[in-house]
Parts: sequence; C-alpha cells; structure tokens
Amino acid sequence: MLKDVEIREKLIEKIRNIEDEELLEHISDLIDFESNEIYEMSPGEIEAVKEGLEQLKNGQWISHEESNNHVDEWLKKYDGR
Repeated sequence: MLKDVEIREKLIEKIRNIEDEELLEHISDLIDFESNEIYEMSPGEIEAVKEGLEQLKNGQWISHEESNNHVDEWLKKYDGR
C-alpha cells in the first residue's frame, strides 16, 4: 500500500511539470480508458475506422506476419540496421 502512495505521488509531481498539452491529453485518455470510462473518438478517428473497414471489405489487408515484415524492412531502411 505504501508503494502505491509513493508511485501516485511521483506521477502527480511528474504530471504537474508537463507543459506539453498533447502529452497531457494522451495521459488523460489512458487514465480514462483504464478507469473504464467510455472513450469518445474524434471525427478523424471515426473517419480512419470507416476507411479501414472499407479497405477490409474490399480485400485491402495484409497478414500480421506480412505487416511485421514491412516494419522490419522500414526499420532497416531508416535505422541503418
């Protein structure tokens, strides 16, 4: 229990010092998600989901393994691996 209090205090202090509004919004979203509150998608997120569902419907998808291969290739290209 004491460790939980220490962690909370450290987090609160770190959050107080964050000036990046976008980061604060991400932290807030994460906390909302973890507390089982309903997440409301932005119009852009809704559009992206609709686009993804349309692509799936049209057979425009790749397997998880193929996706991982693409990521590995990109990492090699941009990270010099």
